[in-house]
Amino acid sequence: MITRRQFLLLTGALLPLPAAAQAGAVHEISGDVRLNGFPMATNSAVFAGQTITTGDNGRVWFTLGADAFFLRPGSELRLRAQSAAGVVIDALRLVTGAMGATFGRGRPRSVITPSATIGIRGTGVYVEASALETYACNCFGAVDIHSTATGTMMESVRVMAENHQARRIHRDPQGGMRIQRAPFERHTNEEIIRLESLTGRPSPFRA
Repeated sequence: MITRRQFLLLTGALLPLPAAAQAGAVHEISGDVRLNGFPMATNSAVFAGQTITTGDNGRVWFTLGADAFFLRPGSELRLRAQSAAGVVIDALRLVTGAMGATFGRGRPRSVITPSATIGIRGTGVYVEASALETYACNCFGAVDIHSTATGTMMESVRVMAENHQARRIHRDPQGGMRIQRAPFERHTNEEIIRLESLTGRPSPFRA
């Protein structure tokens, strides 16, 4: 027997949210994509406290206010608010997989992976996460990257770019370093431009 809560999550029909709630919209979805464990649909409401997972063939593009995202197959993304009762998403925990994102200017947000915390304020990023390593490309704007502290060692770096500057952040130091330069790979300008267009912003890249 399906409970009322399960029915609401399954159909995307949710009880009215507070006026300040940051609800999202799904723009494209394909394959196996789940919201809190239930199949996600184009009419699903996305908001703080939920978890989005994609199967081996799952992909989704969605927006949250002035921020836009895509998830590749095999990803798990947890949407977090600053407090348990919060309705505005200010942190995204990418447990595993790959995410592209562009953020509107204003309040700070963060992307958290097993090996890094990436401070965001109006920029675009592509992030891949695994238990051992994070690939983080600052596609445009500025980000602050902090490796996850293990013992007494933690590294931090600010990355500023007009056209893709990437880093790898390792759980265990490589050559004595946790954060290393990396090439631009596995995502495109066109994907970042499309994310910006979903929130009505122009291409961030110079012609």
